[in-house]
Amino acid sequence: MLGCLPALSGSFGLAVGCCRRNLVCRNRVIQICCSLVVFSLLSILGFNNIVLAANLLPINQQLFVPNIAPDSHRLSNIQLAVHFRPGGVDQNQIGDTDSYDVRLTQLLYSNECPGCDLRGANLQRKVLNGAKLPRADLNGARFDEAELSAADLTGAYLFGANLSQAKLRGTQLINADLRKANLSRADLQGAYLLLANLRKADLRGARLTGAFLNGADLTGARFSRADLTDADLTNAIVNQSDIDNAILCRTRLPWGDISRDCG
Repeated sequence: MLGCLPALSGSFGLAVGCCRRNLVCRNRVIQICCSLVVFSLLSILGFNNIVLAANLLPINQQLFVPNIAPDSHRLSNIQLAVHFRPGGVDQNQIGDTDSYDVRLTQLLYSNECPGCDLRGANLQRKVLNGAKLPRADLNGARFDEAELSAADLTGAYLFGANLSQAKLRGTQLINADLRKANLSRADLQGAYLLLANLRKADLRGARLTGAFLNGADLTGARFSRADLTDADLTNAIVNQSDIDNAILCRTRLPWGDISRDCG
Protein backbone atom coordinates (compact mmCIF):
# COMPACT_ATOMS: atom_id res chain seq x y z
CA MET A 1 0.00 0.00 0.00
CA LEU A 2 2.81 2.38 0.92
CA GLY A 3 4.55 1.52 -2.32
CA CYS A 4 1.62 2.96 -4.23
CA LEU A 5 1.89 6.35 -2.56
CA PRO A 6 4.62 7.76 -4.87
CA ALA A 7 2.56 6.80 -7.93
CA LEU A 8 -0.62 8.34 -6.45
CA SER A 9 1.29 11.45 -5.44
CA GLY A 10 2.66 11.80 -8.98
CA SER A 11 -0.80 11.37 -10.50
CA PHE A 12 -2.25 13.95 -8.12
CA GLY A 13 0.50 16.40 -8.99
CA LEU A 14 -0.14 15.87 -12.72
CA ALA A 15 -3.87 16.40 -12.21
CA VAL A 16 -3.25 19.61 -10.26
CA GLY A 17 -0.92 20.82 -13.02
CA CYS A 18 -3.55 20.16 -15.69
CA CYS A 19 -6.19 21.99 -13.67
CA ARG A 20 -3.90 24.96 -13.28
CA ARG A 21 -3.14 25.00 -17.01
CA ASN A 22 -6.84 24.73 -17.83
CA LEU A 23 -7.58 27.58 -15.43
CA VAL A 24 -4.94 29.72 -17.09
CA CYS A 25 -6.35 28.93 -20.54
CA ARG A 26 -9.86 29.71 -19.34
CA ASN A 27 -8.75 33.03 -17.92
CA ARG A 28 -6.90 33.89 -21.14
CA VAL A 29 -10.03 33.08 -23.19
CA ILE A 30 -12.12 35.29 -20.91
CA GLN A 31 -9.58 38.11 -21.25
CA ILE A 32 -9.56 37.84 -25.06
CA CYS A 33 -13.38 37.91 -25.17
CA CYS A 34 -13.38 41.01 -22.97
CA SER A 35 -10.86 42.59 -25.31
CA LEU A 36 -13.07 41.93 -28.32
CA VAL A 37 -16.03 43.48 -26.51
CA VAL A 38 -13.97 46.58 -25.71
CA PHE A 39 -12.83 46.92 -29.34
CA SER A 40 -16.43 46.55 -30.56
CA LEU A 41 -17.70 49.23 -28.19
CA LEU A 42 -14.89 51.60 -29.17
CA SER A 43 -15.67 51.04 -32.85
CA ILE A 44 -19.37 51.77 -32.30
CA LEU A 45 -18.49 54.96 -30.45
CA GLY A 46 -16.19 56.06 -33.27
CA PHE A 47 -12.97 55.64 -31.31
CA ASN A 48 -10.18 56.25 -33.84
CA ASN A 49 -6.98 55.97 -31.78
CA ILE A 50 -6.17 52.29 -32.09
CA VAL A 51 -2.95 52.60 -30.09
CA LEU A 52 -4.73 54.00 -27.04
CA ALA A 53 -7.47 51.43 -27.51
CA ALA A 54 -4.89 48.64 -27.39
CA ASN A 55 -3.51 50.01 -24.13
CA LEU A 56 -6.99 49.83 -22.59
CA LEU A 57 -7.30 46.10 -23.23
CA PRO A 58 -7.85 44.04 -20.03
CA ILE A 59 -5.09 41.53 -20.81
CA ASN A 60 -1.76 40.97 -19.15
CA GLN A 61 0.20 40.74 -22.36
CA GLN A 62 -1.15 43.38 -24.67
CA LEU A 63 -1.09 42.95 -28.41
CA PHE A 64 1.56 44.77 -30.36
CA VAL A 65 0.10 47.65 -32.36
CA PRO A 66 2.35 49.82 -34.54
CA ASN A 67 2.29 53.46 -33.60
CA ILE A 68 0.85 54.79 -36.83
CA ALA A 69 -0.79 58.19 -36.88
CA PRO A 70 -4.26 58.21 -38.50
CA ASP A 71 -4.21 59.50 -42.05
CA SER A 72 -7.08 62.00 -42.14
CA HIS A 73 -6.89 62.28 -45.94
CA ARG A 74 -7.19 58.52 -46.34
CA LEU A 75 -10.09 58.38 -43.87
CA SER A 76 -11.92 61.15 -45.71
CA ASN A 77 -11.52 59.26 -48.98
CA ILE A 78 -12.98 56.13 -47.42
CA GLN A 79 -15.93 58.06 -46.02
CA LEU A 80 -16.52 59.64 -49.42
CA ALA A 81 -16.54 56.25 -51.13
CA VAL A 82 -19.05 54.90 -48.62
CA HIS A 83 -21.23 57.99 -48.82
CA PHE A 84 -21.44 57.81 -52.60
CA ARG A 85 -21.78 54.06 -52.85
CA PRO A 86 -23.86 53.54 -55.97
CA GLY A 87 -26.72 51.17 -56.28
CA GLY A 88 -29.04 50.12 -53.55
CA VAL A 89 -30.33 46.78 -54.77
CA ASP A 90 -29.84 44.08 -52.17
CA GLN A 91 -29.04 41.26 -54.60
CA ASN A 92 -25.41 40.47 -55.19
CA GLN A 93 -24.09 39.40 -58.58
CA ILE A 94 -21.07 37.56 -57.22
CA GLY A 95 -22.80 35.88 -54.30
CA ASP A 96 -25.84 34.78 -56.29
CA THR A 97 -24.47 33.72 -59.66
CA ASP A 98 -27.42 31.52 -60.66
CA SER A 99 -29.98 34.27 -60.07
CA TYR A 100 -27.74 36.74 -61.85
CA ASP A 101 -27.60 34.53 -64.95
CA VAL A 102 -31.38 34.16 -64.85
CA ARG A 103 -31.83 37.94 -64.75
CA LEU A 104 -29.39 38.44 -67.61
CA THR A 105 -31.17 35.80 -69.69
CA GLN A 106 -34.49 37.46 -68.88
CA LEU A 107 -33.24 40.76 -70.25
CA LEU A 108 -31.81 39.26 -73.42
CA TYR A 109 -34.93 37.25 -74.25
CA SER A 110 -37.77 39.45 -72.98
CA ASN A 111 -36.01 42.82 -73.37
CA GLU A 112 -37.05 43.85 -69.87
CA CYS A 113 -35.79 43.47 -66.34
CA PRO A 114 -37.03 46.37 -64.19
CA GLY A 115 -35.17 46.84 -60.93
CA CYS A 116 -32.77 44.00 -61.71
CA ASP A 117 -29.24 43.80 -60.35
CA LEU A 118 -26.99 43.51 -63.41
CA ARG A 119 -23.91 45.21 -62.03
CA GLY A 120 -20.88 44.72 -64.22
CA ALA A 121 -22.88 42.99 -66.96
CA ASN A 122 -21.17 42.76 -70.34
CA LEU A 123 -23.78 43.90 -72.85
CA GLN A 124 -21.32 45.23 -75.38
CA ARG A 125 -22.84 45.60 -78.87
CA LYS A 126 -26.15 44.06 -77.71
CA VAL A 127 -29.37 45.18 -79.42
CA LEU A 128 -31.67 46.34 -76.61
CA ASN A 129 -33.81 48.94 -78.34
CA GLY A 130 -36.91 49.69 -76.28
CA ALA A 131 -35.63 47.69 -73.30
CA LYS A 132 -37.46 48.17 -70.00
CA LEU A 133 -34.85 48.71 -67.30
CA PRO A 134 -36.26 51.29 -64.90
CA ARG A 135 -34.44 51.44 -61.55
CA ALA A 136 -32.07 48.66 -62.66
CA ASP A 137 -28.67 48.47 -60.99
CA LEU A 138 -26.25 48.63 -63.92
CA ASN A 139 -23.24 50.09 -62.17
CA GLY A 140 -20.05 49.37 -64.07
CA ALA A 141 -21.93 47.59 -66.86
CA ARG A 142 -20.60 47.60 -70.43
CA PHE A 143 -22.92 48.98 -73.08
CA ASP A 144 -20.26 50.26 -75.47
CA GLU A 145 -21.57 50.19 -79.05
CA ALA A 146 -24.87 48.74 -77.81
CA GLU A 147 -28.25 49.80 -79.19
CA LEU A 148 -30.53 51.20 -76.50
CA SER A 149 -32.68 53.63 -78.47
CA ALA A 150 -36.08 54.33 -76.89
CA ALA A 151 -35.12 52.22 -73.86
CA ASP A 152 -36.53 53.02 -70.43
CA LEU A 153 -33.68 53.57 -67.97
CA THR A 154 -35.58 55.89 -65.67
CA GLY A 155 -33.91 56.00 -62.25
CA ALA A 156 -31.34 53.40 -63.32
CA TYR A 157 -27.94 53.18 -61.63
CA LEU A 158 -25.20 53.53 -64.24
CA PHE A 159 -22.30 54.71 -62.09
CA GLY A 160 -19.08 54.22 -64.05
CA ALA A 161 -20.89 52.36 -66.84
CA ASN A 162 -19.36 52.26 -70.31
CA LEU A 163 -21.81 53.62 -72.91
CA SER A 164 -19.19 54.72 -75.38
CA GLN A 165 -20.56 54.90 -78.94
CA ALA A 166 -23.89 53.49 -77.76
CA LYS A 167 -27.09 54.42 -79.58
CA LEU A 168 -29.40 56.09 -77.08
CA ARG A 169 -31.79 58.01 -79.31
CA GLY A 170 -34.91 59.00 -77.40
CA THR A 171 -33.81 56.91 -74.41
CA GLN A 172 -35.38 57.78 -71.06
CA LEU A 173 -32.62 58.43 -68.55
CA ILE A 174 -34.70 60.60 -66.25
CA ASN A 175 -33.18 60.82 -62.75
CA ALA A 176 -30.58 58.22 -63.73
CA ASP A 177 -27.25 57.97 -61.92
CA LEU A 178 -24.62 58.45 -64.64
CA ARG A 179 -21.76 59.69 -62.50
CA LYS A 180 -18.39 58.99 -64.13
CA ALA A 181 -20.15 57.15 -66.95
CA ASN A 182 -18.38 56.95 -70.30
CA LEU A 183 -20.73 58.44 -72.91
CA SER A 184 -18.05 59.52 -75.33
CA ARG A 185 -19.28 59.56 -78.93
CA ALA A 186 -22.65 58.19 -77.81
CA ASP A 187 -25.73 59.04 -79.87
CA LEU A 188 -28.09 60.77 -77.42
CA GLN A 189 -30.27 62.62 -79.90
CA GLY A 190 -33.58 63.47 -78.28
CA ALA A 191 -32.65 61.58 -75.10
CA TYR A 192 -34.43 62.44 -71.86
CA LEU A 193 -31.82 63.23 -69.22
CA LEU A 194 -33.97 65.38 -66.95
CA LEU A 195 -32.65 65.52 -63.37
CA ALA A 196 -29.95 62.98 -64.28
CA ASN A 197 -26.72 62.94 -62.29
CA LEU A 198 -23.90 63.30 -64.81
CA ARG A 199 -21.17 64.44 -62.48
CA LYS A 200 -17.76 63.86 -64.08
CA ALA A 201 -19.36 61.97 -66.97
CA ASP A 202 -17.42 61.74 -70.22
CA LEU A 203 -19.54 63.28 -72.99
CA ARG A 204 -16.74 64.11 -75.37
CA GLY A 205 -17.90 63.87 -78.96
CA ALA A 206 -21.41 62.83 -77.92
CA ARG A 207 -24.41 63.80 -80.05
CA LEU A 208 -26.90 65.52 -77.76
CA THR A 209 -28.94 67.20 -80.48
CA GLY A 210 -32.39 67.98 -79.12
CA ALA A 211 -31.63 66.23 -75.83
CA PHE A 212 -33.46 67.25 -72.65
CA LEU A 213 -31.05 67.97 -69.80
CA ASN A 214 -33.36 70.10 -67.69
CA GLY A 215 -32.22 70.13 -64.07
CA ALA A 216 -29.39 67.68 -64.74
CA ASP A 217 -26.23 67.84 -62.64
CA LEU A 218 -23.36 68.28 -65.10
CA THR A 219 -20.70 69.29 -62.61
CA GLY A 220 -17.27 68.33 -63.92
CA ALA A 221 -18.68 66.65 -67.04
CA ARG A 222 -16.50 66.79 -70.16
CA PHE A 223 -18.20 68.23 -73.27
CA SER A 224 -15.31 68.65 -75.70
CA ARG A 225 -16.72 68.40 -79.26
CA ALA A 226 -20.12 67.38 -77.92
CA ASP A 227 -23.00 68.52 -80.13
CA LEU A 228 -25.56 70.43 -78.04
CA THR A 229 -27.56 71.78 -80.97
CA ASP A 230 -31.18 72.42 -79.88
CA ALA A 231 -30.42 70.83 -76.51
CA ASP A 232 -32.29 72.09 -73.45
CA LEU A 233 -30.15 72.64 -70.34
CA THR A 234 -32.65 74.83 -68.52
CA ASN A 235 -31.99 74.79 -64.76
CA ALA A 236 -29.08 72.41 -65.26
CA ILE A 237 -26.08 72.58 -62.94
CA VAL A 238 -23.19 73.31 -65.29
CA ASN A 239 -20.14 75.54 -65.40
CA GLN A 240 -19.80 77.75 -68.43
CA SER A 241 -16.15 76.78 -68.81
CA ASP A 242 -17.09 73.09 -69.08
CA ILE A 243 -19.05 73.63 -72.29
CA ASP A 244 -16.75 76.15 -73.97
CA ASN A 245 -15.51 73.46 -76.36
CA ALA A 246 -18.96 72.05 -77.12
CA ILE A 247 -21.01 72.83 -80.23
CA LEU A 248 -23.65 75.36 -79.20
CA CYS A 249 -26.41 76.15 -81.66
CA ARG A 250 -29.85 77.20 -80.46
CA THR A 251 -28.78 75.69 -77.14
CA ARG A 252 -30.85 76.64 -74.11
CA LEU A 253 -28.52 77.20 -71.17
CA PRO A 254 -29.25 78.31 -67.60
CA TRP A 255 -27.94 81.80 -68.42
CA GLY A 256 -29.69 82.10 -71.78
CA ASP A 257 -29.88 80.80 -75.35
CA ILE A 258 -26.67 80.55 -77.36
CA SER A 259 -26.29 80.08 -81.13
CA ARG A 260 -22.53 80.53 -81.32
CA ASP A 261 -21.74 77.63 -83.64
CA CYS A 262 -24.68 77.62 -86.03
CA GLY A 263 -23.41 77.29 -89.60
